[in-house]
Amino acid sequence: MSKQHNKILTALFATVIMAGTAINLAQAGESKDKEAKELQLFSQAKITLSEAINAAEQKTGGKAMEAELDDESATVQFEIEVLKDGKVHEVKVDGKTGKVLKVSLDDESKEGVEKETENEKE
Repeated sequence: MSKQHNKILTALFATVIMAGTAINLAQAGESKDKEAKELQLFSQAKITLSEAINAAEQKTGGKAMEAELDDESATVQFEIEVLKDGKVHEVKVDGKTGKVLKVSLDDESKEGVEKETENEKE
C-alpha cells in the first residue's frame, strides 16, 4: 500500500471513531434526561411499586410479570404487565391514588391473537 492510501485509511478510521464517540455521548445524554424525568415522576408517587402491583393483580385476577414507571405519561403512573388466562394485560395504575386507570390487552398479545385468527381463516 502507498503512504497516501495509509493516510486516507487512517483519516477514515479516525472519522469513524469520532462519529461513534459523538453518538455514544448523545445517547448517554438522552439516557440521563430520561432517568431524570423518571426520578422526578417517581418522587411524586404516593404509593409504592408493590402497592401498584397488588392493585393490578387484584383488578385482573392475574399474576404480575413486569412493572415499571410509565415514562410516557405526564403524571406519575405505573404500568404493570399481568398474565391472566395465557394473555398479557397491560394495567395502568395512578401513582398518587393507587386507582387502576386502564386495563387492556398488551399489544404483543393482540398481535398473537390476530395472527392465530388469520391462520385459522386460511
